[in-house]
Amino acid sequence: MTQFVWFLVYTAVVFCRDFGTENVDKRILLNDPDLFNTQIQAIQRELETVKSQLATQVNINNAQQAEIDYLKRVTDNQHTTQGSTYTIWGKTHCPPKNGTGTVYSGIAGGGYYDKPGNGANTLCLPHNPDPAPSDFPTHFQHNDRAASSFIYGAEYQYTYKNIAVDDDVPCAICSVAHASSVIMIPAKMTCPTGWSKEYAGVLTAPAQWSGHRIGEYLCVDQNAEYLGEGTRQQNYDGTLFYPVQAACGSLPCPPFTSSQLIACVVCSK
Repeated sequence: MTQFVWFLVYTAVVFCRDFGTENVDKRILLNDPDLFNTQIQAIQRELETVKSQLATQVNINNAQQAEIDYLKRVTDNQHTTQGSTYTIWGKTHCPPKNGTGTVYSGIAGGGYYDKPGNGANTLCLPHNPDPAPSDFPTHFQHNDRAASSFIYGAEYQYTYKNIAVDDDVPCAICSVAHASSVIMIPAKMTCPTGWSKEYAGVLTAPAQWSGHRIGEYLCVDQNAEYLGEGTRQQNYDGTLFYPVQAACGSLPCPPFTSSQLIACVVCSK
């Protein structure tokens, strides 16, 4: 019992010293319970403070970890959803290369070559079209005349490798999982440093002849294909793909040359 009492006395002295109580009389009397209780209460308060600080730090750590997990999910999601799309003209499917897939194979189409109006851009129409809403009107009147817009198929107006004049033009919509940007560069067959080549070919557009409507410059694959054995070289016109040539003047020659056929390349990054 005496040893235990002296142990308590020694402990109280140590705690008094550790908490900056050097100026307090270290001679603790055993018959002074108030002083002893005061020191014990001070220790208990200090322990409660430490516990509170630890709990606060745990909450902060948990919040920081939750934010780290959230940012990681966002980064992973951005990585998995990264990608871009482009249209390849003259092919039924997209290039067989890593990271590039065919969304759908289609039919090139647009406005009639010599008609005003309609859309100026060329579209890649799917092989399995869905009808418009059944209650949508089928006749439109403007100034007492029937008015409407039409879309036609497309035909090549040149012969090269596997295709001939009046062959119908296929197309495909391609997805590029490894890239966020896709560009078409005219007058080039190779891509800039750091870019990957999707395909290369010849630049086409509607003819410059009088009566032909304005259209787009489109890059047709150098190994173009045609649609349907049964419709080869049947002249239905529609949207027409003519090769583009250089015209010297405001276009400097050199580096271009007069009547030079213009190449093109589609690049991704």
